[in-house]
Amino acid sequence: MKTRILAGVIGGLLFLFLIFQGGIWLSLAVACLSILATREICQLLQKTGIEVSFPLVLLFNLIMTIGQSFVLLAGSHRLPAVDFGGLYFLALLFIVFLINMGKGVTQTTLVSIFAHLFALFYPGFLFLYIISIRNLPLAYGWQCLIFAFAVIWGTDSGAYFIGSALGKTPLASKLSPNKTVEGALGGLVVGTLSGVLFGLFFQFPLFWSIGTGLLTSITGQTGDLLESLLKRTAGLKDSGVFMPGHGGVLDRFDSAFFALPVVYYLALLLI
Repeated sequence: MKTRILAGVIGGLLFLFLIFQGGIWLSLAVACLSILATREICQLLQKTGIEVSFPLVLLFNLIMTIGQSFVLLAGSHRLPAVDFGGLYFLALLFIVFLINMGKGVTQTTLVSIFAHLFALFYPGFLFLYIISIRNLPLAYGWQCLIFAFAVIWGTDSGAYFIGSALGKTPLASKLSPNKTVEGALGGLVVGTLSGVLFGLFFQFPLFWSIGTGLLTSITGQTGDLLESLLKRTAGLKDSGVFMPGHGGVLDRFDSAFFALPVVYYLALLLI
């Protein structure tokens, strides 16, 4: 537990530093995390018997990440990965289909083709919202990003500690036996309160802070359950080894993948 807490504190402080710095340093950090996460998702899929080409998915992931970073760092506040996302996925679908054309008409081939698209979207595409939120105009960028992770971390901590102390009712026993309804509700309350406190500090509208905090907490916990499904299907406890006591990159950012797009699009209402 001490190792887990110490690693979490150090990792959290480093990530907060990168959020404040923004720019190229945050983009490089996101690119590195995205590479590690892409490897993890490909390994998880391969463990289930699904054939996925890590080099191919990684190539498209890096093109997306570099393109997104270059446009945003140049001063644009648009989300180029969304504007051109269809082209990335269409190009990947085209290439993967050509590669698998000669393998016959089987369910395995079909699943493999669409697994490549999933591996590009999760986590590659979803990681880009860290950069996109940080590059929102004026101070909204770093403030909204800190708000988002305050809710995510508050939800995780609340769910863990309240679930450990009071949890009795299974939330989704087939996906994650240790998660309970009490823990999920505790995480929702702590996460939302964290969002409200940071929202007041940053002088966000109270209604926005409450609503966004609730939705961020709910979607974050849903993202956590999705990753639990992936790991249980692959027969693994952790997605990889990234931080001592915390598992892999997917284990650390599974909640953020679903929560960050919610914060980004609702943040546009503030601007």
